[in-house]
Amino acid sequence: MSLPRATQPIEIQTVPIPPEILEEIETFEHEVHRLNAEEISNDLFKPFRLQHGIYGQRQPGVQMVRIKIPFGGLTANQLRRIAELADRYTTGVGHVTTRQDIQLHYALLKDVGTIMRGLAEVGLTTREACANTVRNVTACHLAGICQGEVFDVTPYAKTVALHLLRNPLNQSLPRKFKIAFSGCRHDCALTPIHDIGLLAARREDGTIGFRMSVGGGLGAAPRIAQVLREFVLMNELIPTIEAVIKVFDTLGNRKNRNKARMKFVIEKLGFEEFKRRWEEAYASMGHARPDHGPIKVLQHQDEPVPLVMPTATKSSASGGTAGNGDGNGAHGNGQTAPETPYQMWKRTNVVPQKQPGFAAAVIKLPMGDITAAQMYAVADLAEAYSNGNLRTTINQNLVVRWVPESRLEDFYKELAANGLGDPGAELVEDIIACPGTDTCGLGITSSKGLARAMAEIFPPGRVPEDLKGVSVKISGCHNSCAQHHIATIGLHGVGKRVGEHVAPHYELHLGGQVNGTAKIGQMTVKLPAKNVPAAISHLLEVYRRDRQAGESLLAFINRVGKAKLKNELIPYTIMPTFEQDPTYYYDWEGEEEFVMEDLGPGECAGGALEMIDNRILEAEQELYQARLLAEKHQYSVSVNKSYRAVLAAAKALLVTEGIDPATDAETLSEFERRLAEKGVVPASYRGLGAQIDDLGPKQTAPEFAQAKIAFARGFVEVCKAATEQMGKDLKLKEADRTEGAEKPAAAPDAPKAAQPAAPAAGATVFDLRGVMCPLNYVKTKLKLEMMDAGERLEVWLDAGDPIKNVPMSLRNDGHTILAEEPLEPDAKHFKVLVEKVGS
Repeated sequence: MSLPRATQPIEIQTVPIPPEILEEIETFEHEVHRLNAEEISNDLFKPFRLQHGIYGQRQPGVQMVRIKIPFGGLTANQLRRIAELADRYTTGVGHVTTRQDIQLHYALLKDVGTIMRGLAEVGLTTREACANTVRNVTACHLAGICQGEVFDVTPYAKTVALHLLRNPLNQSLPRKFKIAFSGCRHDCALTPIHDIGLLAARREDGTIGFRMSVGGGLGAAPRIAQVLREFVLMNELIPTIEAVIKVFDTLGNRKNRNKARMKFVIEKLGFEEFKRRWEEAYASMGHARPDHGPIKVLQHQDEPVPLVMPTATKSSASGGTAGNGDGNGAHGNGQTAPETPYQMWKRTNVVPQKQPGFAAAVIKLPMGDITAAQMYAVADLAEAYSNGNLRTTINQNLVVRWVPESRLEDFYKELAANGLGDPGAELVEDIIACPGTDTCGLGITSSKGLARAMAEIFPPGRVPEDLKGVSVKISGCHNSCAQHHIATIGLHGVGKRVGEHVAPHYELHLGGQVNGTAKIGQMTVKLPAKNVPAAISHLLEVYRRDRQAGESLLAFINRVGKAKLKNELIPYTIMPTFEQDPTYYYDWEGEEEFVMEDLGPGECAGGALEMIDNRILEAEQELYQARLLAEKHQYSVSVNKSYRAVLAAAKALLVTEGIDPATDAETLSEFERRLAEKGVVPASYRGLGAQIDDLGPKQTAPEFAQAKIAFARGFVEVCKAATEQMGKDLKLKEADRTEGAEKPAAAPDAPKAAQPAAPAAGATVFDLRGVMCPLNYVKTKLKLEMMDAGERLEVWLDAGDPIKNVPMSLRNDGHTILAEEPLEPDAKHFKVLVEKVGS
């Protein structure tokens, strides 16, 4: 029988907010007030908002609040507070993410400060859950109770998470940075797809540590991490992580967000060179090797509840294995009588712990959603049946651990009474889906709508045994928030134009996995959204028709290969015209025709000006945050922001030279050679690199911070003034000089690349293959300025935006386009013959 339940809501226990956290929240509230009073622009406010974990939704006027839950560890008291805030300030629904965070949607900006205060009173924060920072540190939800773990990774995940929170080292990274901890070979936390993955290891002498891999990530260019260190001792854990972050911060690509993750740094350098740079960073940061003192590990209290009933026998306690994909289907368990709902739930959702007599119960949340009323109920159950602790999972569920096996049935009855008794948690029927177009500003398709449409293919608790270990993940765009690249069956949303209309589609990825040898799934075919369920059903039919004895779906996909599977699915790629069946042009659960913004050809000069404006805006954003941080006595982070402001402003002027450097060092050297030495900025800013070389995170004196803010402000103003005096011709004027000062000699141009042979008669070839818009236009413009009227230039451009945009922009400048034609038969590149007009 269940314990008597309280009739009155249990009071939420709060603690005083630490002064530094309170000041942080008050600063946020003050900036919201300034935004509403139009004292600052939304562009200035946006990076500040993101740094505090508040994300704009696709719906105007509302925000998503992302609550960091390090390693997924949550108390009943904290869950009650989240429920209260969800009910009072948002839609009354929380969403568990694939990074073990909890998100609240549709919050008004005026209420966000109050929400932050409520969270801080129970030890939670939204800080750095978004933006270019170290995101939530994840870990296996079975850590500490898993029967196959090497050791409990919980204390180490917690220590690293809190060490990096608000750490000056990672406040302005080139892009987001993700860390995960796993405790056993099943690798439930998916370490190979993280920037840093830490897998528990034990030496033969019993010493514990971690196998560290780096450079993993999904998104548009998925990569599997590579092993940096086979064994990291515990006292070297934090220094090792810090050195990796330092290399990324120094060498990360800050000009192109699509190339900004650490995986691209490794790709550019090569892994051995990256490793060498890491070793240099490790030493330069003052870490003595091999010993750097013992690590101070933060403990997480998770003691079991006293067992008041006899321990169940092994046979009677057996449950499923939610979380490692080994649950059995109803058709393969050897039962002759139909299962009861409780038996089905126990088989699929209950994991026996390594501690005899206890089990972990996984609560299946449909696509991660849970209502405020359900959160209150789960909090009460966690305290009534366990020790009041919970874990979120990367598969968007909740786990209550330390439930006595003798009380599981009563626990289930109370879950079911609150609509939380669904079987199939963490198994194939537990389809993972990101919010998609429900709320996400980047979403293209309704991933949740498709997941609901696929429920009939994978009925909860009744999926056949032959789909054991299969996963289905659906992302609403290519960014892979649902991690579709590593699913057995992965889907991500795209749009496709058909005549005058656009239809929602999904690219189908097959064969992804992490357990064992990590592998990215192959993009196999693009399917109309309305055909996806039928296509997946046919895929399973083909598997059952052609499989070998005992062959899993993953093994079948790998053996048969992409070509044959694509051929089987081709019929499902065909779709009717809008006139034949307009439903294909509506997304799942959509009430209006599907649309996607199509900007068409772009005007390059306008694009270059926009690029310059964006860089100046970035400099102003960094300067704004530097001042704000200094006012709040966070001097070391303020100094770092001043440094970033200087670099952003320098990069703004470098656009006029047709370059956009990828690293800080390149920015400084190119600025000196191309601009400072030519007198574009006052002489006081010559040798810029030497002047800002001492801008480092260890400088904590207020006078030092204020001096650097002043220097950065002056430099940004000079650069801003230069761009304001510049016209659409992108020509910068020389700075005013002291009377009689000698004009510096112009720096020589960079050596020209060898030109390909066989240009058009009388034309010079200018090879811009691989140069993105609008820099290809700027380079062409600069080249034409050095030529005489009537001379001809043959420009080689990539297909896509370059060939669409550059010729149009040159025509707008008054030049004559004599010819446009493919450079080779496959039309991957084009040549454009331009005749210069005017002087």
